[in-house]
Amino acid sequence: MLTFAYYYLRSMRLYYGFVTGTTTLVGCLLSGHTLAESRTWLLFTMGFFAWGFNQIFSDWYDRHEDAINAPHRPMVTGALKPAPAFAVSLVGLGSIAVIGFILSPWTLAFLGIGGILNIAYSFLKRVPVINCLVYACAITCCALFGYVGSLGGIMELDEVLFYLAIWVLPVHFLMCHNSYYKDVAGDRVAGVRTLQTLCPPFAFFISVIGLCSYWLVYLLFTFCRPGLALILLIVLALIIFFFDALVWKHYHRLTKRNCQLCVALLHFQFSDQSWFVCLLSLVAIELLFLWYRDEKE
Repeated sequence: MLTFAYYYLRSMRLYYGFVTGTTTLVGCLLSGHTLAESRTWLLFTMGFFAWGFNQIFSDWYDRHEDAINAPHRPMVTGALKPAPAFAVSLVGLGSIAVIGFILSPWTLAFLGIGGILNIAYSFLKRVPVINCLVYACAITCCALFGYVGSLGGIMELDEVLFYLAIWVLPVHFLMCHNSYYKDVAGDRVAGVRTLQTLCPPFAFFISVIGLCSYWLVYLLFTFCRPGLALILLIVLALIIFFFDALVWKHYHRLTKRNCQLCVALLHFQFSDQSWFVCLLSLVAIELLFLWYRDEKE
């Protein structure tokens, strides 16, 4: 039992939980709820573990590519058996669905849409650009889940959708795009067509333009909103560390920086009230990578 729990937790890749958790938190803050409310943290926790529960299915589906890209993953080595792992994930996702329904029946709609998009992403990984867009839409559903879960219903959803399309969806698009660098070898063998396998220079150009554009826009916002300089400097440092890892092909470090960048960029708009949560999240991701030292896992 302890061995199963160990490998299950490793397969959840808990550092990515901050991506879905923070996205859910954005939805809660968009609803007008604050960090002082217990419902906000309940929804954050649900969003946090949703990634890990789903990751089990993703690891099983991607096990052939992972045999090349990440041969030490428990699902690839056989250390984690699919059947009991699926059962735990189904119970976990079912619990999220039940609690979400209690908060608002509308949460089931966005859980369902997110799930369908996630399945679609698995089949569209071989379609460049579209794969990242579908992934981004799937993860952005976490914000809608947090929004309706906080309010208990749907209100002014058109304004929220516009905000998410401008500020949140592009962040997840970039994160997905930047995650493909480490998988080039396996993706080429498996026939997964990403910009990194088809045109590496253009893929690098997208990363540079995307991250630098976000930082410049945030720089303008900082002039309008005093007190955001700390987060702005953190984002700049993470961008520098990201490209340093990319140029030197330190892909495990690249994964860490990509995850931290996504979290920091999501927090920026609400950093007046969430800057401390942002810092704690970045530190937690850094510490978790001390446990996830194996680049092939």
